[in-house]
Amino acid sequence: MNTVLIGYRCCGKTCVGKILSEMLACRFVDTDKMIASALCTSIEELVAKKGWAYFRQKETQVLQQIMYNKNQVIATGGGMVLAPENRACIKDAGFVVWLAADVNTIIQRMAADIHTPASRPKFTTRSLFEETCTTLANRTPLYEKLADMTVDTTCHPPREIAWMIKRRLDHVRF
Repeated sequence: MNTVLIGYRCCGKTCVGKILSEMLACRFVDTDKMIASALCTSIEELVAKKGWAYFRQKETQVLQQIMYNKNQVIATGGGMVLAPENRACIKDAGFVVWLAADVNTIIQRMAADIHTPASRPKFTTRSLFEETCTTLANRTPLYEKLADMTVDTTCHPPREIAWMIKRRLDHVRF
């Protein structure tokens, strides 16, 4: 069984995913890192050269490659839920955990992460706050509908979040 982490940028999918995979003694997969590695470029460069539609197409391809493997913790890109075929694939793949955080926390984390420019290109020319609010408003219903479990990462450290998820997984029947 897979554990699939969904959620917006800087909500802890990669950080929590790495810790959780160690706790569960299973493989960790980060779809954004797989895309960047396979194409030998950063997400920022890929989007600048080929556009968001091309990137979303690559997301779907990577998702389809990995989803039918078992015993993985998968950190998806924040926009992975936008395509209906991705949502269906995610739901079928295993236990889905939505990692959420409030807007101010997300923006603070993005500003503090030196990798943000290369791995999290802007979607619009609006301010980061406006862009984040609008994007969250559009994606939140998709995250909610997919999630088997939701964890607010605003006030909890990654290891504690991973333990919360593990405890829940210990009581889930597959």
